[in-house]
Amino acid sequence: MKTVIKAARPADFLLALPRFLGYTPENSILIQTFHTRQTAASLRIDLPELDTDASHRLVADALMRLISRVPGVDAVLIVIYTNEPRATRTGGEGRPPRAALTDRIVKRMSSAGLDILDALIVGDERWASALDSEQGTLASLAGGTMEKQLREKGLFEPCGDEGMELGRSRGVLVLGSAADRALVLEACRPITASQNRRDRLGDAARTLPLWRDALEGLPTELTPEQMAPLLFSLRDKGIRDCVLMELAWGPAGGRSAARDTELLNSGGSIGDDSILATFVGDGLKAPSGLRLECGIRLLRHLAGHSPEPWRLAPLTMLAWLEWARGSGTAAGGYLDSALAIGPGYELARLFRTLINTGRVPDWVGRAPL
Repeated sequence: MKTVIKAARPADFLLALPRFLGYTPENSILIQTFHTRQTAASLRIDLPELDTDASHRLVADALMRLISRVPGVDAVLIVIYTNEPRATRTGGEGRPPRAALTDRIVKRMSSAGLDILDALIVGDERWASALDSEQGTLASLAGGTMEKQLREKGLFEPCGDEGMELGRSRGVLVLGSAADRALVLEACRPITASQNRRDRLGDAARTLPLWRDALEGLPTELTPEQMAPLLFSLRDKGIRDCVLMELAWGPAGGRSAARDTELLNSGGSIGDDSILATFVGDGLKAPSGLRLECGIRLLRHLAGHSPEPWRLAPLTMLAWLEWARGSGTAAGGYLDSALAIGPGYELARLFRTLINTGRVPDWVGRAPL
């Protein structure tokens, strides 16, 4: 399902981009690409330490190489996140920090025929356009139509608590209250006691629709009775893998994974083009950023409300989803948490080995499905 978010002006994206990415960039250059007025890939690189003409040329060329990997890009929004004070002009005069770098990027992309929606510089809780005199505070962006749309789509998470946002970007889980976790554990007891219910949760055709229903609403609205079967289902390795593919690639990915898993369990073999091959980062089409974000929000809520041993699967799945969208720091944080609970958890160990090799998914920087 395509999620439509409309921005009245480019600056409105400053409220939306951290929600799409799952974290607020720091000292970064972010290029939001567009194809026929729709968002495509979000590309991020570190802000260079050197602020020289030579460095600016290298950065601009590197960004163009990244953009060239995304099919059909015809416009870009450039955002520079910097800790250097200040992003707004003093008394309406002067230029914001990193303006020379921004100019070089704008010229390089304009020369390649790309439309420049805007070039925004963000820092010190303020923002300013490098192309005109528009500027303001980040707080002034709140409460408008963009926030309303994000809330309606279940994609708005307040960024006022910097510690929580930093925790998300580093893969730190926020636990629910002990009372709430006890309610989820209590709701799991009838499943544990019923062989019939356990068998049903081991059937992908019956379990994947439960996950689809959960993704349709807000994680915070799930009752303990709704969370219990979702968490319990992840104890089955086959179901866990199918759910992961569903969260990344949608219902078609979940169904494809279920077919391939059944084939493997019956002693058969699967081809190199199997959806399961995407686990190691094979494939040139990127998953939808919004789909990944919705899956991450759901798994964070479930993991934060589960008994500790049951966090192994959702924490490892969170690591994969973050890795899939290029957030290696967050992926590593979730894996550390999972392996601290269960050092022998096979999927977490395999994935740790994979990312320790420096493997990056083939699709990072490419257009989403």
